[in-house]
Amino acid sequence: MLTDKRQKYFVNQQELVTIRCTSCGRVMTFSADSYRGRKHSLKVNCPCTTVFDVDLEFRQDYRIQSHIPATFRAISTPKSRARTCIVGNHSSGGLMLMINEDVPVKTDDRIIVCYRPQADAAQEIERIVTVRHHQRGRSIGGAFIDAPVLPPPAAGVSLAH
Repeated sequence: MLTDKRQKYFVNQQELVTIRCTSCGRVMTFSADSYRGRKHSLKVNCPCTTVFDVDLEFRQDYRIQSHIPATFRAISTPKSRARTCIVGNHSSGGLMLMINEDVPVKTDDRIIVCYRPQADAAQEIERIVTVRHHQRGRSIGGAFIDAPVLPPPAAGVSLAH
């Protein structure tokens, strides 16, 4: 029996996730390490014959939506040539920059982002960010260099062992 409702489960720091069957309530904990770096969705088959979809979330930080004016530049670019952007969301581990022009960045590039967390903040924050993903002319997602980097997951797991 296939249920329609997707469930979201967070993977803990030990790379374990605990999933509960939507029908019978059976619980199973398993290592999610092998799902890292692949798609986030799994199809779970419970011994009670229920089949349901699960989304795994490897992110250890919760993103906060924002609209903070900022600038970014390559590490080798002087501050005077920084490009403008908006911090669209952020967490303790990284941020998403909203841009409106095509910029020459690629995954694993390092950039410097400068912003004030609040409009009236006296001090500007300057962080080095590793680019994790980008959408040409639209956005750049990155992880702070000094924070743990946690990539994405994958498909097909069974609650039966």
